[in-house]
Amino acid sequence: MSKLLEYLKYYGLFLIFIIVIALITSFINLTGIESITINKLSIILTAISFFIIAILASHKTKERGIILGLKLGISFVILLILINLILFKSPFNIDRLIYYMILIISSLLGGSIGKNIKFKKARK
Repeated sequence: MSKLLEYLKYYGLFLIFIIVIALITSFINLTGIESITINKLSIILTAISFFIIAILASHKTKERGIILGLKLGISFVILLILINLILFKSPFNIDRLIYYMILIISSLLGGSIGKNIKFKKARK
């Protein structure tokens, strides 16, 4: 049960990241910047959020970081696919497949780096 709560925490963090990214790109869109630039920025910010979440998750786990990064990446991508299909009814094409592969690879890298990183503890 505690593992389920742990994963729900990361899903909540993921949704917060997605909402913040949507707000940032919406505000940038109001400035008149080209939509191609905004799309690239959105991809980069989403990949960074996958990376950060995988680092945070793999640092606290006992299992291998790359496996946890893969689990989180695939589950987040499945969530994104469902959101795109249900809410936006966007078709699945090769561009989307490449986008999802970038996100999974970002999560894999974050998981492997997060497992091996040593955070300094504050001294009292």
